[in-house]
Parts: sequence; structure tokens; C-alpha cells
Amino acid sequence: MIAKTETVMGTVVSFLVDPENLPNAQVHLALDEACAELHRLDERFSRWNVDSELSRLRAGEVHGSSDLMDEVFQLCADACNISNGFFNPWSMPGGFDPTGLVKGWAAERALSILAQRGVTAALINAGGDVCVLAGRSYEVGIRHPLIPDALCAVVPVNSAVATSGIYERGSHLINPFGGEIAAVSATVVGGRLAIADALATALAVGGASVLYLLDRMEYIEGFFIDASGSMFTTSKMIFLETSP
Repeated sequence: MIAKTETVMGTVVSFLVDPENLPNAQVHLALDEACAELHRLDERFSRWNVDSELSRLRAGEVHGSSDLMDEVFQLCADACNISNGFFNPWSMPGGFDPTGLVKGWAAERALSILAQRGVTAALINAGGDVCVLAGRSYEVGIRHPLIPDALCAVVPVNSAVATSGIYERGSHLINPFGGEIAAVSATVVGGRLAIADALATALAVGGASVLYLLDRMEYIEGFFIDASGSMFTTSKMIFLETSP
């Protein structure tokens, strides 16, 4: 296995690649390209860089948008629709804020670069949001939001898993409908990471209302933990192991 870690998009991004029959030099070159893509996207979508396209758009300084921004707009609209509005980046203070989706989307793009360079087995962990190349399943541990140094679950992942909540960064989530945040932690498994990332945010915000929506989706499962420590899951959610 070849591992690489990069700090980008305000988090730590870890790569794990099985080179199989590829030369190590080819794998390292692919990893460098994937990291460069993450930094490029960070420059465009950062809310903290006043010169990024997103910052200038939020400030009303640009009236058009790039193809990449348009792609993110569309993904956000799709996620808003399928979550019944519980994921709504247009409801954020200061204007449109796709932070709840763009990290997963960027990780997907980095993973696709590895695939284009011949890698067939790889995992990317972007601050707890994980995507993997198709064809291999990985066991991913989910941090317990209320018990330090413990896992609340280990789940099988053959595409993506994303977790959102208020246990690490405080109450940064906003309910578009004005209610309370339902969960301290919410995890969505399956599908593409950009959408799983957004749906995890929606699940943390909407709790049971969003869990009901997930239960009706194909290939997507999820669970959330409320402030009392109780766990609520979709009907077909699979756990390999659970901690307290």
C-alpha cells in the first residue's frame, strides 16, 4: 500500500492506494496530480480566500460563473431537492455556501484522477468523508460523537460514506426551516460522495424526517445519533461492528 496525506480545504485528506502492478513512480505521480486538483478546487471554492470565485460570488463581485461553479450549483440543487430542503446552501448566512457538498465532490474528482492514471484500488478520506474506487469494499470506522476515542460503528463501504454533525466544530449547522438541529452526528453510506456529503448534513439537521427519505432511496443507507446517545438507522443499514 502507498499512503499520502495532504492538508487542504481546511482538513486533512488521506490517500491509500494499492499499486497492484503499477510502478510506484506512476502511483506517486497520480497522487501528486490528485492533490494538485484538490488545491486548485480549494482556491476556487474557499470561503476564507477573498479572491476565490465563491467569495467574490458571495460578495456580488461577479455576475457569471465558471463551468465548475455551475456543476456545483446543479449538484446542490439536486441535493436540496432530494433532501426536501434540509440541505439548502442558499439559506446560509452571507449567501450561497456549498461547503456541505463541495469537499466530497472535490474528493471524488481527485479519486477520478487516480483512476485515469491506471489506479484500480484506492481510498480517499477527506476529513472523515470517504470515497473508494469501485470493485473493492473497505471497512470504515465512524467516530462516536459523545464518547472520546470510541467508534459508534464500523460500516462496509464500496463507494462512499460521509459524516456530519456538531460534535467537533460546534453548532455550525443551520436548519433552513428554523428548527433545532436533530443530531449530534449523522452518517450516510452509498452513492456518490458529493451527494452523501450533502445528505449527511441534511440528516444531521432533519433527523427522522430525512431518515425517512433515505429509506426510500436505492443504494443509500444512513444513521444518526441524537444528544441522548440514541441511534436511529435506515431499515437496511449494515454494521460490521459497533462500539458503545
